[in-house]
Amino acid sequence: QEPPPQGTLRGWIRMAVMDGKTLGHRICAMPGCRGPLMDYKQGRFCSDHIEESKICGIDNCQNPVSVGHTFRARKIYCLQTIQWACGVPIAFTKCYGSKSTPQVFKFLTEVWAESDTKPSFISYDNACNLLRHITRSHVESSWITSTRFIVDAWHYINHQATDLLCRTRCNPSPANGSQPDLLKILEHPKTGKKYLVRAFNTEAAEQLNAWLDDFEAQLRQMTDFHFDFVVHVALLIYKEKREEEI
Repeated sequence: QEPPPQGTLRGWIRMAVMDGKTLGHRICAMPGCRGPLMDYKQGRFCSDHIEESKICGIDNCQNPVSVGHTFRARKIYCLQTIQWACGVPIAFTKCYGSKSTPQVFKFLTEVWAESDTKPSFISYDNACNLLRHITRSHVESSWITSTRFIVDAWHYINHQATDLLCRTRCNPSPANGSQPDLLKILEHPKTGKKYLVRAFNTEAAEQLNAWLDDFEAQLRQMTDFHFDFVVHVALLIYKEKREEEI
């Protein structure tokens, strides 16, 4: 974010943190289909592809099904969540097949449809590639000027030092003064020595993912409808817990 003109008040700075968790319900075994299973206990197909349960699961084989050669139900790729840096959840979506940057960007545009409500920063483990996607495929997008995309501190360590865009545009704690809103200066109470600390918790999404581990075994066995409902309720409970702590 660019600093405001000299003599003007600084506005509120908001950071949203985003991440995906490999957690999801089962879906139809037919490649490319997102339909819910007709039978979540033993079923493998949705209502549109139920006849496929009678056909062998080996590629290019149209013979009747035999033991050991049946299709297996697939599952969604991950649960993608976004929350404020304080930990309060904002929204979630489900990624099918993969967690591609176009899917992630579509999620962001659905959550923040209006440009004046976008957060100042978004922390994401793949922020550099997300930024590349936006600048190459959506050159007129207001996200380019409204929001700074940064890699969360933990994942940033493993990003390539030779990636110029990542190092110059997605650094979560640049010490050169280019992003003063990301750092704050503290003073040691005994020595008086000043030091820099991060102003935001870029690992809020990882902490939410760890909290969701307690629901994982149950969620994997649920129907799509019950999965969505329980995730909604779980995030509401987490929101209330975070607000109490704050």
